[in-house]
Order: sequence, then structure tokens, then C-alpha cells
Amino acid sequence: MKLHSIALIMFVSLLVSNCSRPDIKEFAVTASDGTRYHCKVVVPLMNYVRVRPLTPANQLKGEVEVPPTVYYDKTRFVVTQIASGAFAGYTGITKVKIPSTISVIESKAFSGCSAMGEINTPQPLSTIGDYAFENCSSLAVFEMQASISSLGEGCFAGCSSLASIRIPTSLNTIPDKCFKNCSGVDNIYISSTVNAIGAEAFSGCTGVTRMTSAAGMPPAASGNTFNGIDANIPVTVPMGGLSYYQSAEGWKHFNSYTGSYDIK
Repeated sequence: MKLHSIALIMFVSLLVSNCSRPDIKEFAVTASDGTRYHCKVVVPLMNYVRVRPLTPANQLKGEVEVPPTVYYDKTRFVVTQIASGAFAGYTGITKVKIPSTISVIESKAFSGCSAMGEINTPQPLSTIGDYAFENCSSLAVFEMQASISSLGEGCFAGCSSLASIRIPTSLNTIPDKCFKNCSGVDNIYISSTVNAIGAEAFSGCTGVTRMTSAAGMPPAASGNTFNGIDANIPVTVPMGGLSYYQSAEGWKHFNSYTGSYDIK
């Protein structure tokens, strides 16, 4: 039994030494598409890193593919986060491919990427920071994966080309200014798990023609949560909560409610 314990300890020590380099904290690498990145280790034991491009904005155009892994000094690192402000102001980017290793997109990561019309959303993605996609005015589609559990303030503010918004059941809160001035949105769907919607969250969504909330009771809202949305659009809510929606702060902005027993 003692020999087995010693062997197990040696195996674990070898495994840790192979996957972790505590002496490496920051480094720079060049990805296969030629983009140069600064990498910062965020979880040393797992060799997880946060990345931001070092290639200047005026030199990075068209499609960008963030690498899932990078190598430095013969050590493999997994890219799990896109750093705060990483691609902010990179107005030449038209498409971004995010690897399935990414779980966090930090604040203002893609702010002002006005030509970016397409970006994928991998399943592990759980957190989108404040103003992460602010003023990405060409972004027409953003699929809210069920893995997303946290949205930051103003994260999609000014995304005027977004066509629809569907909040997944993984979210409980829609933060302040989250979709402010998303004037191209036609349809909003709010899942049954949402219990709070922040100030100005949908303010300026002037193109909305219909809304559905699957929450049994109206999520807490502010008087300006829906500013700018036509008060006469059809709003569908659960039948049992109909009268509560009609009188709730924020929700009383709307005049044309329909109660339903079957909201999907």
C-alpha cells in the first residue's frame, strides 16, 4: 500500500509539472493567421490564459480567428478569456471566430468594432462584461447560448443591426442599458427565469414590433426600462400574471397585453 501511495504521488507530481509552469506569467505569441497576442496566465495550474492582440488596429482587418491554444517555451496554454478592451476600436474587423475554450469576454472587449458583422458564441461562454459589444453597429446576430449566466451593463448598447433578442433561461437579470439603442431589433423574448431588468435596458429599441415574457410575474423594471418602444405593440405574457404586468412599474408602459397559457 505504501509503494502504491508513493507511485501515485510521483504520478501526480509529474502531471502537474508537465501542465504547469509557475515561472511563466506573461508572454507574447504569433497566431497562425499572423496576429500577435499578449497572453497573461490567469489559472497557473491549468495554464489558462487571457489574450489581447498586439497587432495594431490599422493592421488587423477582415476575419480574425482567436486561437484556442498557444505555445510558449515548449509549454501549451489554453486561451479561456478575451481581455478587457482587447479589440476595442478595431474598426477593420468584419468577422471574429471565437474558440470553444473561451468562457469569459471581458469589458469593452469588442467595443466600437463597427464593421464586425459576425461573431460566434461557443457553449462554454458564461460571462460577457460591461460594454463588451458596445456600438458594434454591424452585428446582426448574436446567439445567446444557454451557458451564458452573466451579462454586463451596456454590453450590447448601440448594436443597431441586431434583429432579435432572445434571453436564455440561464439568465436571471438583464442589466442596466444592456440593449440600449438596439434600434434594429424587431422581437424581444424574455425567459421565465428573468426576475429583474435594469434601467434603460431596452431604451431606444425603436424597431420592436412584438414582445414576449415567459416569466410568471413581471420582472422588476424601472420607469425608463422600455423608453422608446411603441407602447401599442403586442406583448404576450403568462395568463396568470396578466393583471400584474399591466400595473407593474416599467411594464405599464405597454397598452396591448395578451395572456397565454402556452408560451414557448
